[in-house]
Amino acid sequence: MKKKIIITESQLSRLKINLNENNAHAIMVKRIKEELDSNYEPVEKFVKEGGEYSSKPMFVIKIDEEVISPDRLFEYMKSKYDVSENFLSQVIKDWVDKKISDDYRLSKNVPMR
Repeated sequence: MKKKIIITESQLSRLKINLNENNAHAIMVKRIKEELDSNYEPVEKFVKEGGEYSSKPMFVIKIDEEVISPDRLFEYMKSKYDVSENFLSQVIKDWVDKKISDDYRLSKNVPMR
């Protein structure tokens, strides 16, 4: 005998998230995103170069409000997580652009290793 289950859209979205968390790719994106959300904030700094001011993307460490470069953040995250450089770079780019979906998919399919 077949049975139908009726669920709301919010229940469906929570189920999708739980199902996708079984995927190692989504789990790693979620872990990195949560660390970035809780510890860093993207900002733009204006730097004088050659007599002109130009905008440079930077990151503020929330704990001590120190401003770090994207390269320093990338190097720190690379030492902390065992993933490919392309994957980590894509996660950081999508996090800054707010392109990581609710089910932790990136805007571009990049292998984890």
